[in-house]
Amino acid sequence: MNRTAFSIVNSRVAFLAGGPGGAEAVPAGGRPDPGALLRQAQGGDAEAFAAVFETHRPLLYRIACRIVGADDADDVVMDTYLKAWRSIPSFRGAASLRTWLCRAVRNTALDRLRWRARRPASSPEPGGDDGGVGIEGVADSRERAPDRQAITEETGRAVAAAVAELSQEHRLALLLREVDGLSYREVAAATGSNVGTVMSRLFYARRRVRRILEAQGVTP
Repeated sequence: MNRTAFSIVNSRVAFLAGGPGGAEAVPAGGRPDPGALLRQAQGGDAEAFAAVFETHRPLLYRIACRIVGADDADDVVMDTYLKAWRSIPSFRGAASLRTWLCRAVRNTALDRLRWRARRPASSPEPGGDDGGVGIEGVADSRERAPDRQAITEETGRAVAAAVAELSQEHRLALLLREVDGLSYREVAAATGSNVGTVMSRLFYARRRVRRILEAQGVTP
């Protein structure tokens, strides 16, 4: 998300909230306490909320890119920021804040897709842009042995092509898990699924990619 735009949105929130704050969340050592920041944000402190949101903003931007593409991702993150600010007082911690925000950005991204669908048919296909996050990263799975040789560019291209053959729902789950590093619960929140469905999609996606690569004689 563009930092200038983010600052403008944050200033708007701070104005609506009645001014800056956040000093109490910084202990003597100078490092903000996440729990204190969250409590202050829930109490209406706009600067504390901005600090909390900033921690998760890069991940939320990547999720938005996966769903709506890079052109609309900034708008989705901005809208998520404002919606989360309005809803943060009701956050009760049933899920982690990160999971809660993943769900929020997913819902906002779907709203954007619905809005886009009402526009002329010249809009790009949802999820077609990976937002600059390399799809080749799927080959660098967390399941790979530590001493395994680094993949070549040719192998990376083969993996990218194999992943591109997956359906949107399987590709999204795989990228969020293997490239963006989300937990199963966070992938579920970002895709509007339950954990069991996420695990099933990941199993299918990994098997499908592996079979495509094996048919080409490629070993990732």
